[in-house]
Amino acid sequence: MSLHIEFSPRSGRPLLVLLHGWGLHSGVWQPVLPALQQHFDTVQVDLPGLGRSPALAGPCSVQTLAAEVLQAVQQRRPESAIWLGWSLGGLVAAEAARQAPERVRGLVTVASNPCFVAQHDWPCGMAPDTFDGFVRALESDPARTLASFALLQSRGEGARDTLRALKALLAESEPAAPGDTLQLLAGDYRRTLGALTQPALHILGGDDQLVPASIEVPLQQLQPRAQVRLYPGAGHLPFYSHRARFVEDLIAFVGAQL
Repeated sequence: MSLHIEFSPRSGRPLLVLLHGWGLHSGVWQPVLPALQQHFDTVQVDLPGLGRSPALAGPCSVQTLAAEVLQAVQQRRPESAIWLGWSLGGLVAAEAARQAPERVRGLVTVASNPCFVAQHDWPCGMAPDTFDGFVRALESDPARTLASFALLQSRGEGARDTLRALKALLAESEPAAPGDTLQLLAGDYRRTLGALTQPALHILGGDDQLVPASIEVPLQQLQPRAQVRLYPGAGHLPFYSHRARFVEDLIAFVGAQL
C-alpha cells in the first residue's frame, strides 16, 4: 500500500513520527512543524483512508493502520523513533508501540483518549448516543459533519484561528474512508496503552470538547509511569494554542530518553 508520507532531510537529530487525527491529514502539523524541525527529523504520515492516503483494501482497524504505517516508515527510516499521535493518531501510535517496541522508543499522545466513547468503568468519554448520532450524521451529510467536527475541535484559546486553519485543511483533501476510520474511535484500547513499557507523555487540553480534562487522573492510573500534562485553556489542538509549551515539553521528554 502506498501511503502519503513526507520525510524531512536527515540531520542526525532524533526522529519524530507524526500521526494526525480523524477527518484530517498530516497538514495539521504545519503550524508547529518549523519549530519541531529545529530539534527533530520528522516523518509526517497520512493515515490510510484519510488525507492523501488510500483506504485499506480489507477491514479497517487500528491494528492494520499501525502495521501499514510501520511498514511504510521502515522502508525509508528504519531507526527507532518517538511516535507522536494526535487524537485518533494517538491510538495508532500506541498500537505501533505494542507491535514493534524496538522501533518505538517513546510514545507521545496529544488530546487522545484510549476509550473515546464512555464505558461504565470509563466515564471520561463521549456519550454513546452522541457518538452514534455523529456516525449517522456523517452517513447523511459528510461535508457538514466534518465542518461541525472542526468547530468542536476549535474551542478554547485561539479558537478563531484554529477554526480557520482546520477549514483550510478540510478543503485541501477529502478523506477516502471517513466512516470506516470514525468507527475506530468506538473501540476500547486501554489494555494496549496500559501494557506498554516505553516512556510515554500524554498532553491534554483543559477546554477540550472531545477529550475531557477529567481523563487526567484515570489516564495516569492506567499508565503510572507516564507523564501527563494538562494545558489550561487549550482545546483539542494544544499544539496550536500552546505551541511554545508543547515544543518545550516534547524536547524535554525526548531529551530524557537519549
